[in-house]
Amino acid sequence: MKNAKKITVTYLFEGKIYPTENTPGLLLSGDKVFVTDEGLSVYKATPTSDPNVYCVNLDDNSHDYLKNSGPVMYAIGAC
Repeated sequence: MKNAKKITVTYLFEGKIYPTENTPGLLLSGDKVFVTDEGLSVYKATPTSDPNVYCVNLDDNSHDYLKNSGPVMYAIGAC
């Protein structure tokens, strides 16, 4: 994970982004972010106009790639 980058993660839920819900995260390989707000989770995210902020669209895809994925290293794409 030498390419992981610390970012801010925003969440789109019910058509709105609530800035108070922003969390720190790590940008992993591809379009995945690792967050630890309510446990360990990996979500698909899209970049915003700020290169240090990525958005998780929970309306379109709330799939947590760590849930029932087998070894954590596979879920984050490190293997």
